[in-house]
Amino acid sequence: MQATHGVRRLRMLSLAMALTIGVTACSASTDQAQPATNAPSSTLRGTTTELATTTSTAASPSTVSTTTPTPTTTTTTTTATTTAAPAATTTEPAEIPERSIAVPAAAAPSIDGIIKSGEWDSAAAVTMSNGDTAYWQHSDETLYVALDGDDIGAVNLVLATGEELWILHSSAALGSSLFVPGDETWEQVHGYSWCCRSAYDDTARLGLLEDEGWQANIGFTGDIGVVEYQVAIPWGFARAAIVYHAEDRDSAYWPDDLGSADAEHITSNMWMDPELDPGSWMMLIPEQESGSD
Repeated sequence: MQATHGVRRLRMLSLAMALTIGVTACSASTDQAQPATNAPSSTLRGTTTELATTTSTAASPSTVSTTTPTPTTTTTTTTATTTAAPAATTTEPAEIPERSIAVPAAAAPSIDGIIKSGEWDSAAAVTMSNGDTAYWQHSDETLYVALDGDDIGAVNLVLATGEELWILHSSAALGSSLFVPGDETWEQVHGYSWCCRSAYDDTARLGLLEDEGWQANIGFTGDIGVVEYQVAIPWGFARAAIVYHAEDRDSAYWPDDLGSADAEHITSNMWMDPELDPGSWMMLIPEQESGSD
């Protein structure tokens, strides 16, 4: 863990008063892809919230390999709508690629921005490009991811199948962006519509979980730099990446050789170049629960 809870809480008081991540909220619909950096204005940290979750048997952690950067090309824009629904489940490939990460089965954590003792002990731990740690585990068919960073910032968890690419964004609010392959380029079919700004009321987050199949804590709850995700949209055998952008520093990312060009396309919500390909990212392989066939 990057810092003790005590140190984080002291830093929280000064950072929360001074931080300004950037800016204006997007409207519910857009005429073109909206940059993820147009996230909600920062607010003071509020109290931590917890959600009731189910549990399953823990499995052992796994190891990870690395990725190859995707080429940089000129981006284009397309028309976006606001309709979105979870896609069909992903299917297991005939052969598991070398560039994959086994995601252990473990008890479901609370999505509150606090890495509690024992919650992520069975998870697969990966190292971001800046040395921060991200944890991956699942309970039944739900994926759980935690970023253990050092600063309040904007976090984008990306899941890509052959049919779609989801960018799941957490900063001072939550929002998602969905791209699908078009005839010549990626097309955005669901743009950011910011929600879940409250540090005190989980109603909107639970609504997002029901409507889109995911939720996360916002950056102003829990411990500084910790963002936890719960994801029920298709994730098994999907390709995955994380980009973590904090003020006054370069973005951190995983896989750690994702490259700054792909990281920038994710952070700016401009995943529309036809040559941008998540095929070299890490594939998420669900491990079986202990005792199951």
